Amino acid sequence: MARGDRLAVERTILGSTVTYMHHGIDVGDGTVVHARPDDFRNPFAGGRVVRTPLEEFAAGRPVRTVIDPPARFAADAIVDRALAAVGREGYSPVVDNCEHFATWCATGRRASRQVDLLMARATGLVARAAAAASARAAAGAAERIAVRTVLGTTVRVGVRSLVPAALVAEAAALAAEWRAHQAGLSADESRRRGERAGLATSVAAFALAAIPAGPAGVLTGALAGAAVWTGGAVVAAAAGKAAANAVRSSGAGR
Repeated sequence: MARGDRLAVERTILGSTVTYMHHGIDVGDGTVVHARPDDFRNPFAGGRVVRTPLEEFAAGRPVRTVIDPPARFAADAIVDRALAAVGREGYSPVVDNCEHFATWCATGRRASRQVDLLMARATGLVARAAAAASARAAAGAAERIAVRTVLGTTVRVGVRSLVPAALVAEAAALAAEWRAHQAGLSADESRRRGERAGLATSVAAFALAAIPAGPAGVLTGALAGAAVWTGGAVVAAAAGKAAANAVRSSGAGR
């Protein structure tokens, strides 16, 4: 770690086992500048930018450096930007959190991969569930609908399995992408891991639902699961990007 580095340390959300990364700027003298809420039990109640000892920032956990996105300013300029903000009030987990602040110090742009990830997956969850629900509604009294696979074949899918499978697969994708991000992998690699997990879960969910139909049914279900996931990925990606842009725009004036 060196002066001007962006630092990140894993923290646990109060009352749960869910973790997130807390970000700050290394001043180079054993202190860190970071944004934090005044009350961690209610992060939406506001907060401020503070300068604290590195030991307090780390809270007994390993600290790593962040290089994505790349810094646009020299180390001294990054530190100057951070120090100039010490004491500034205002904090929001969604549009003005610790990662937004640290990224702004280094790049001039407020951004949070953690927020973008959650917004994209949450929007994707809604988009996939809505698409599945629409397909189910369109089927009316029908028990099964036709789905075109990536192999160019058409398979019949049970309408009752559409929504649960979409929800489970998107949840698996979120968990995998979040873990990859927490491990320090790039945004692209984290996203790829999430997509692979979602695809695998969708395939497995549809295949399991088709077990009563025998081996042929399981294969058909697996193909349908792949088709449903890959087809929904386009809509989910577009919706997630739009949601992330909206969040960044809402915090641009801070």
